[in-house]
Amino acid sequence: MGEVPDAIDGYLAGYWDRHPVTATFAGASGHDGFLPDWSPAGLERAAGNASSMRSELATSLADARRTLHAAPWPMRARLVDLELATGALEIEAAEYGLPLMQRGDPSLAIGEAVFGVISLMLREARPTELRWRAAAERLTAVPAFLVGVRATMSGSVPVAFVERAHRECEGTTILLRDGVPLWLGAAQSPAATAVRGALPGAIAAVSAFAGWLVDGVRVDNENHVRSGENHLSLLFERGHWTSRPVADWLREARERFGQARARLDTMANAIAGDGWVEVQRRLAADHVTADDYLVEFARCLGSCRELSDREHVVDWPDAPVQFASQPAWTRAAAPYLYYLPYRSPAPLASISERPPVHVHELAPADASVPEPLRAARRRAMTRSQIKLNHVVHHAAIGHHVQNWYAARSAARVGRIAAVDGASRIALLAGGSLAEGWACYATDLMDELGFCSPDERVAEQHTRVRLLARLIADIELHRGAWTLARTVAFYMDEVGMAPEAARGEAVKNAMFPATASMYWIGLEGLHALRSSQEKVLGADFSRHDFHQQVLGYGSIPVPMITELMTTGARA
Repeated sequence: MGEVPDAIDGYLAGYWDRHPVTATFAGASGHDGFLPDWSPAGLERAAGNASSMRSELATSLADARRTLHAAPWPMRARLVDLELATGALEIEAAEYGLPLMQRGDPSLAIGEAVFGVISLMLREARPTELRWRAAAERLTAVPAFLVGVRATMSGSVPVAFVERAHRECEGTTILLRDGVPLWLGAAQSPAATAVRGALPGAIAAVSAFAGWLVDGVRVDNENHVRSGENHLSLLFERGHWTSRPVADWLREARERFGQARARLDTMANAIAGDGWVEVQRRLAADHVTADDYLVEFARCLGSCRELSDREHVVDWPDAPVQFASQPAWTRAAAPYLYYLPYRSPAPLASISERPPVHVHELAPADASVPEPLRAARRRAMTRSQIKLNHVVHHAAIGHHVQNWYAARSAARVGRIAAVDGASRIALLAGGSLAEGWACYATDLMDELGFCSPDERVAEQHTRVRLLARLIADIELHRGAWTLARTVAFYMDEVGMAPEAARGEAVKNAMFPATASMYWIGLEGLHALRSSQEKVLGADFSRHDFHQQVLGYGSIPVPMITELMTTGARA
């Protein structure tokens, strides 16, 4: 048994070496000054390391399957860690061989470069001088990193990925040119001076990369973005931990999609003469004013917790969230980047480097912003979006509560799997619980009466959208749909605006099986709760069910179902 923790130590050490920017977001020490190596030799080396680690884990996994398969939790967490680590390594090795991802998506590369710096900016509880020193090292590494990426991407690159990367280059330039100097202020320490010295080379490298995107990259027809049916099946089986064939998921999703749309129409027509169109109009008209912009977020968060506590649905941690405007140094660059308002707290950060309050950042809409932009942001920030997305889904009972429990799970891989990285979460395996729970939490608050009639209809539209994502994800990556066909599906069948539909389709193309995790997790949690209610009858406790689910950490919902139905208890 003693070898199992050592095997996971080795897996995590290798993972952080290959993903140093994610390591910074997770709070893993010793990687803050590094960027990954995505040169041809670097990817070959990474693939070799992943393959070697899989071999090293094989014996430990075989032993754990034999001795721990029926053990109670938390002993069984050792087996869970080994299963998830082995599956993640198999997925990672397969990704290195795809013409997409590191070999065909320049957006991923520029994301690593810019968030290598932003990840340090956001770790405010860590000593500033240490962060500046690491930023100088990463900025110095940017030119070689991007040159290596260009050598790797010698094949064709989808034009949609090129367009996204070019926009992100613009945001990166803004951050390096304007944001980083603001972050440094007037400091004259050796570390601050080193950052200033590294900036010109990094800015020039990003400019050269942007030029290469225009003149040097071989642009392929944007329709050729599929990962392939075999790879998609691997992701479902080893990432989402589902034994159901992908074709079964697609068949069910299509059936449920039609039902969900019919229910949306029924619900909307019952409360609005013009149906869903009118409900959308009413929701859009109910937006915040400049004066109550941040106050509304805090008020809604308090109401959410008060109702949850009164109904005793889950134990809330002592982990306060503060809504605040984006800091000046990232504000101008954020609209161009994958800049999330809410990011998971670093689960591996030392106690001294954990901030007392977790900040949920928002684009400012107060007097500091010019009036045309200020008014546009107020209109975009509706009260339903504040309640359902920013508060319930993210900063309250959804992601924030789930992240707290995950950080304390006995499953070490489950602690870090759903950490937000530069472009995606650390491991696909963390997605169905992280996103599934956040969507389930919104259903739960609706169940408790937290949503207005219009918001209930909006949540039904969310279910339509989640099913659409699952359908598009599968059809696109098995090669049945082109990117253009996927965009048309979102516009015609879900009602998305053209720009939103294209953005959704491009994300589907960039990250196969990622859009699927929302529905797999949400539906899996509802099915698990229903089965537990039937099995336990009068002994079923909604509170205990939620505590048990969250206690496993960010691991696949189908795996949680297996654990809860074979005697293992959190």
